[in-house]
Amino acid sequence: MASPGGDESTNISAVRMTLAAILLIASPTLAQPVSGTTPTGIFYEVTGAGEPVVLIHAFSVDRRMWVPQLAAFESRFKIIRYDLRGHGRSAAPAGAYAGYDDLREVLDTLRIPRATLVGLSAGSEVATNFTLAYPDRVTRLILASPGLGGYQIPSLPWAAATFQAAGAGDAAGAAKLWAETPIMMLHSNLAERDTVRSLVTDNWRLWTYRRTEQPLQPPAVNRLSEINVPTLVIIGDEDFPYIKDIASVITKGVKNGRLVEIPRAGHMTNLDEPMSFNAALSAFLTNP
Repeated sequence: MASPGGDESTNISAVRMTLAAILLIASPTLAQPVSGTTPTGIFYEVTGAGEPVVLIHAFSVDRRMWVPQLAAFESRFKIIRYDLRGHGRSAAPAGAYAGYDDLREVLDTLRIPRATLVGLSAGSEVATNFTLAYPDRVTRLILASPGLGGYQIPSLPWAAATFQAAGAGDAAGAAKLWAETPIMMLHSNLAERDTVRSLVTDNWRLWTYRRTEQPLQPPAVNRLSEINVPTLVIIGDEDFPYIKDIASVITKGVKNGRLVEIPRAGHMTNLDEPMSFNAALSAFLTNP
């Protein structure tokens, strides 16, 4: 039966349009996502609007590891994610390269003069090296489960099978083995274990490349006192002792550092305890 005001379907459509308009006004407007590739083949994605924040992923995964942070922060910041060389949709190494110069190329391509850097594991090493190489281009530094150039890593017997498979030419097998190593294990958020496995196995091709990344010289471990920007170091309490030591070395070595330890989190801290990770990130971004 038609309503007194006219055709029922017309009225429903009008109500839907009104609700949509209200939601559009009430919700923050997000810039449309942008993606592209730098001149040397580094793939990037940009979403959100505001102060730029760059998320730099760990070794053996790609930019998709940051989904929990993208959802939490893209309404407040311009979020830039990119794939490290040889990972995800970025080009394979074609010779000597520097990871921190790849990051500079991403920022140059996007015409971003200065940004906050968030790195995890190998991504932290890239972020630290970039800060030392281009100090005027960094606003804040967040280093999770950090790597550090020049730090002497102990022997890792649990990684031997992966490297043996890679050396034998079985890149897919190496990726599967790496996905099950302790460094990729989630301790708390077990529902995301398949996500980690998928990210690692999707990046199997990196086990076919010869390492040609050039380290920063002198190495970062000897230059931490040069870092003046506010620096947050995040560590999971289930991470390896040597990673915890790196976190301590960085926190004490930079001029303005603080350390946050997240309970029940392993090396992939942002995925293991995303709510705690995001809370630490938010607090620091609001009050560095």
